[in-house]
Amino acid sequence: MLTLMLPADCSLRMVGHLFDQMTSAVQAEAEVEIDCSALAVIDLAGLQLLISAGRTARAAGKRIWLQAPSDILNAALVRAGISPAQFGDCILINRA
Repeated sequence: MLTLMLPADCSLRMVGHLFDQMTSAVQAEAEVEIDCSALAVIDLAGLQLLISAGRTARAAGKRIWLQAPSDILNAALVRAGISPAQFGDCILINRA
């Protein structure tokens, strides 16, 4: 399993760089863990990136895990009207 650390800023200006990292990780590994503990800012572009990465992984028979999802991530999901349950098996959340 490969672990990626989300930066503090996961907004539109960072999505291009993060997209490249996530794409490479999903191509290389069967499971990718995304550590969300440093996250301080996330916007809709950042949420879309996470969901897209999860769907890409699922299509390839792989998984993405969100490690330590922060209150900031959870609040952004609520504002966007997205329930973590809607991820299904696209993105798995590990709170430990």
